[in-house]
Amino acid sequence: MRKLLLLVCFCFLCSCATILNGKKDKVYIHAPKNTKVKFDGDEFLVKEDHVAIFPLRSKDSLKFELSNDSIATEFAFRKRTSGLYILNLMSPYYIGFLVDLTNPKRFSYKRHLQFDIDSTQNTFFNLNSKPIHFKRNDIFVYTSPLKAMDIFSQPMLTLGAEYFITDKLSVSAEYGTVFTERLGSGRNPKLRLVEDKGRAFRYELKYYNLLSISSNPRVNEYIGLETRFIRYQFNEDISYTRELDEITFTIDETLVVRKSVNIFNIKYGLNYPIGKKFFIDLYSGFGVRLFDIKNHNRNYNPETDALIDDRGHHDFRRRNVEGLNSENHFNFTLGFKFGYKF
Repeated sequence: MRKLLLLVCFCFLCSCATILNGKKDKVYIHAPKNTKVKFDGDEFLVKEDHVAIFPLRSKDSLKFELSNDSIATEFAFRKRTSGLYILNLMSPYYIGFLVDLTNPKRFSYKRHLQFDIDSTQNTFFNLNSKPIHFKRNDIFVYTSPLKAMDIFSQPMLTLGAEYFITDKLSVSAEYGTVFTERLGSGRNPKLRLVEDKGRAFRYELKYYNLLSISSNPRVNEYIGLETRFIRYQFNEDISYTRELDEITFTIDETLVVRKSVNIFNIKYGLNYPIGKKFFIDLYSGFGVRLFDIKNHNRNYNPETDALIDDRGHHDFRRRNVEGLNSENHFNFTLGFKFGYKF
């Protein structure tokens, strides 16, 4: 009896879908505002963009009805095999497949279902087979809000435009300009040798819907190549020690920094619509960051003088001193754009 009990426990602990899947699945219904979803005897209202329903996992098709005013359409979608069922490949002797085979938890349904109204036939139709893609000559105008709050560099106001050459290929250009004083730029705010200035240019080439990771028909995913060219001019205060005739003394100096940063990235992004005209572009990527820093007419000599780090910690002002930050760096980018589609 004990051996039989151990065998049963071993089998069930190796069944991924049975253990990890709940009895109910979660499905998002995307439909026009105020659409009613009749499912399993209940009625759900789409208040903004979507509503979620929770069907029992089974071998039966998912059935529901959509209605809006006088328009009503019934739909049925076949079940799918849950991805967790495939994980049983890692179970000993594939015993998990046998357990999950008798359990309806191995089934699931498509997570996002997109619908719209065909005004010519007064019916709802499913957009999942044909996602909402962009079209040639579409134009976006956007800004990058996080650039205006960049506490690690120089806050900038940005404005850009994206144009679709084809249905899947787009080019974009963005301009940014400094609008405030550099944050934490010096210890002596009264001494300013030059005016704080800065500008940035961003150019991108994007190819849309090569991948479909999100499985959301409202989302257009893209792979992009990005180049950014940033130019700064500002003041930076440093302190260093100098030895002269065996006497060591401290010198405070305000440097003029002319900094050029060139960035090259490969990116993956999601373009998600908000309503009919607005959108959010979420992106992440990596690449290389190239620096070129000049301090004209400075007295500091890195070969004979020793920089004093601020309060005993590594002073990030070092990265603005010519000769100390000329290396190229790995670059990671993460951000979003907010814009309007014409």
